[in-house]
Amino acid sequence: MLNGAVIVESLRPGSVFDDSELTLRRLSRLEVPDSTPEQPSVWTVVEFSSQADPGELAGHFARTLTGPGWYVSFDTDSETFVVFPGKVFRYPKGDERARAEAETYALSAGVPKSQTDW
Repeated sequence: MLNGAVIVESLRPGSVFDDSELTLRRLSRLEVPDSTPEQPSVWTVVEFSSQADPGELAGHFARTLTGPGWYVSFDTDSETFVVFPGKVFRYPKGDERARAEAETYALSAGVPKSQTDW
């Protein structure tokens, strides 16, 4: 089982996740004071769980995310996944060096420091 969150506005138009991939845990709308110029100031956040293969799900997100400054994160019991358009970071929970690599990439991809809260 894995758990994570995705911002709906980060997905390309036409993206499809069928009911066998994600189970909705929570849906919320948030005003985001630190959004970038490429991001809207209001986000729709879907918190999800899934029985899907985490590597396959990460690949699907990597293909469906759009634009700079967006990512999806999710965790299994033992691993953290941080997914950007075309790029996946997968590392054991607690691996600070690997987390720092993902954060460095996030910052270079336009994610504000305040949004690197996976």
